[in-house]
Amino acid sequence: MKADDPRMAAVECDLARISYEHGQNGIAIAEQWITAHVSAVLAVQKGRAADPRAFPQFGDGTPEETARRIVARLLDAGWRPPDTECLEVSP
Repeated sequence: MKADDPRMAAVECDLARISYEHGQNGIAIAEQWITAHVSAVLAVQKGRAADPRAFPQFGDGTPEETARRIVARLLDAGWRPPDTECLEVSP
């Protein structure tokens, strides 16, 4: 997506805007964020295995919480769920 693309109005995250402006596409941005979140939760879980009090401000570190963090980042980057018509189509 280019800086003058009207869809940029839906991009709330400054980091995503900068990434788009430097030629990255949405898939590359998503891969980077997902990698960062998965790496972070693995480091937290490893740290908590050694010391259960490690990383107290990180949250629960559950797969569900990590998934919510990733979805939130993608929404901030302008990603949107499919419209309801698509969601109602049976596979």
